[in-house]
Amino acid sequence: MQAKHRSLSQKAARDNIGSPETFEGGVYVTRNGVAQLFVQTVEEREAELAQQESDRQAHALLKMVLMAKADVAAGRTMTVDEALNKLRAARK
Repeated sequence: MQAKHRSLSQKAARDNIGSPETFEGGVYVTRNGVAQLFVQTVEEREAELAQQESDRQAHALLKMVLMAKADVAAGRTMTVDEALNKLRAARK
């Protein structure tokens, strides 16, 4: 869901820089009516980055599952004992 962002002039943003609540939800800072900068609170940015990392990990897991399914379909499988022996050999 796309959030609605407000816009502030550079002067208004500068005047409110000490009030993080002004920038909650994200604010476009404009100059002559053209967006030049997007400002959001640290908490919002950290949450956004955490969500991006979670999405990245979910995508990687899905990719691994699809690769595993392709391996099984192509007959590239091994028994549990073969897998354990291969892991043990790799540790040496």
